[in-house]
Amino acid sequence: MSEPLLSVQNLTVSFDVEGRTITAVDDVSYDIFPGEIVGLVGESGSGKTVGAMSTIRLVPSPPGRVDQGEILYRGKSILTMPIEELRKLRGKEISVIFQEPMTALSPLHPVGRQLAETVRIHDPSVSPEDAWAQGVEWLDKVGIPDPGERAKAYPFQFSGGMRQRVMIAMALILKPKLIIADEPTTALDVTLQAQIFDLILAMKSEDTSILFITHDMGVIWELADRVLVMKDGKVVERGDVEELFANPKEAYTRELLAAVPRLTDDSIAHPVFEDRTEPLIEVKSLKTWFPVKRGVFARTVDWVKAVDDVSLDIMPGECLGLVGESGSGKTTLGRSILGLDESREGEILFEGTDIRGLGYHAMRPMRRDLQMIFQDPFSSLNPRLTVLEILTEGLIEHGILKGDRRDVAAHWLTEVGLEPDVMNRYPHEFSGGQRQRICVARAVAVEPRFVVCDEAVSALDVTIQAQVIDLLMELRDKLGLSYLFISHDLSVVKRICDRTVVMRHGKVVESGATKDLVENPRSDYTKRLIAAVPIPGNAEKRARNYR
Repeated sequence: MSEPLLSVQNLTVSFDVEGRTITAVDDVSYDIFPGEIVGLVGESGSGKTVGAMSTIRLVPSPPGRVDQGEILYRGKSILTMPIEELRKLRGKEISVIFQEPMTALSPLHPVGRQLAETVRIHDPSVSPEDAWAQGVEWLDKVGIPDPGERAKAYPFQFSGGMRQRVMIAMALILKPKLIIADEPTTALDVTLQAQIFDLILAMKSEDTSILFITHDMGVIWELADRVLVMKDGKVVERGDVEELFANPKEAYTRELLAAVPRLTDDSIAHPVFEDRTEPLIEVKSLKTWFPVKRGVFARTVDWVKAVDDVSLDIMPGECLGLVGESGSGKTTLGRSILGLDESREGEILFEGTDIRGLGYHAMRPMRRDLQMIFQDPFSSLNPRLTVLEILTEGLIEHGILKGDRRDVAAHWLTEVGLEPDVMNRYPHEFSGGQRQRICVARAVAVEPRFVVCDEAVSALDVTIQAQVIDLLMELRDKLGLSYLFISHDLSVVKRICDRTVVMRHGKVVESGATKDLVENPRSDYTKRLIAAVPIPGNAEKRARNYR
């Protein structure tokens, strides 16, 4: 057997938080060989990301520190390597696909420029024009439509899934030898996820190695050679993927596998909604277009028709699923309903009142009833506020805080699977999945009537995902809540949504009862979405990738 490309031995990483030491990674060891994909799975907060980021010294110090261990890349110690030498490795030899692209992309520069800079920093001999061309080429490879034009756009002008694809392009453009991929396909729909899989497997065939961090066991099944299972900072099980899936030894691993929602599962968490009373939300012929401006005078030369003549309704207590590829208009539709994006035409009725175009003062009393769980938790949480302040801010603003604010915050933290003693921490002190749970708690704490859930559980591991879904459904039954559940995960949608709407290019291409739509799709587009869903344990899908 060849020498390992990366060797991690007895790694222990801890953080000093609020006067106490928290061990995030506890005596972890593993090797990654050339051309190998190693999966790293476990619950949010299990130490997956901290352990992976430690391999290239990206853990912030303080408060983090490596207490013990050795990290060798091609036999050279990463921990003792001069920072100048390490910087040359980062990006060119070892690259990272971060979980939250908005924290890794500069908001001040077009994405094409950022890709070109990545090329030229490591190879100044490449001309600016050639570097730009390489950036456009990689935007095309990761499925960005009209890459030549989109390269001129800024990150905020992209959907969450498109930003993630830009991040993937940035990590792959230099064809590194080791890729640390932290939930790289979480924000992507299944068809684009399959496209990224093809790119990763093509690089694997050229001896590139990947440490693939994910909570999605279906992704691990389709992509990884070996897998490490982490819990509470420790590796509790490891082995060949097929063997581990067939015969998991640890109860925790069996729980992870059992919690994976599957399209083939006929169980539905709650009875199909059949109350055909007056709709809570009605959307009629809604259009939300964004101008494309060019020239010195920023004249409008075209329109991006993100939502183009969409109509739908949502009943009291109903969970309506909304699926489609990244960039199909799902998030824009949800934001338009709440007035966060300005629509061009149409009607948005909340309990019969047209709220489209209402001003700030007219909408303010309705804000408690209309909430949103945003796709990107890091950018939607105020970094200057503690979790205590984040969870109770809305209650105080609307004058509905009952009892001590610390007791209220503790209640909602417990509901979403977090310990109450974290309430004095700030958002940057949490993992991505933990931040998403805070966002869920903030949205439901004010007991709204309608919630837009924009990929609300996509960043969560399967066990916490199931817990949060159960919480959302419990609140639906208790409070009569209605949801617009935006997701690329058709397995989750089948589990909880009564009806589902499929969008493509800003339009509705199919809708109907979720079970019927999944089992008997009418449009070719819906059929392609369903066919691309990863299925843990499906030998045919794994064989397709390892043919």
